[in-house]
Amino acid sequence: MTGIIAWLQTSEIAGPLEQLVRVQTVTAVGIAILSLIGIAIGVMALVLLRILWRTLRKLEAQVEQLAPKAEPLLENVTKVAEDAAELSRAVRDETGRLRETIGEVNDQLRAAAKTGEARLRQFGAVLQVVQEEIEDLMLDVASTARGVHTTAVELGRRRPVRPMEPDQGEESD
Repeated sequence: MTGIIAWLQTSEIAGPLEQLVRVQTVTAVGIAILSLIGIAIGVMALVLLRILWRTLRKLEAQVEQLAPKAEPLLENVTKVAEDAAELSRAVRDETGRLRETIGEVNDQLRAAAKTGEARLRQFGAVLQVVQEEIEDLMLDVASTARGVHTTAVELGRRRPVRPMEPDQGEESD
């Protein structure tokens, strides 16, 4: 074997073989470093998993301790949520009824306003007829008064009528 090494060292392929050995040495060192890094990562992962496992056990123990205390809280929260839902439904129902009532009152007010407006128009028409009748009556009264006045004036201008003299043929007592 020493003969082969001596022959390889003296031959023409010695230079490329040395380079190949260097490359393989660098590759081996790199693989060793990467292997060490992988082992370090694996060890760290195991340590972290162990820490997480302990933390998880502690957390489970605390949850088991808190579970009896949490049950009444959850029941109360559930009851509060149910009460809030029922209250919300009741408010929604009341709001709907209130809206309906307001709509009905609004309709009634509009109908009453229309009726009142119609009655007011009728009353206005009646007042107009009454006013016309009163105007006609006043004209008649004024005309009659003027006629009475004119007649009185005319009667006052005529000669006064002499009282009748007793007839001579009548006997007086």
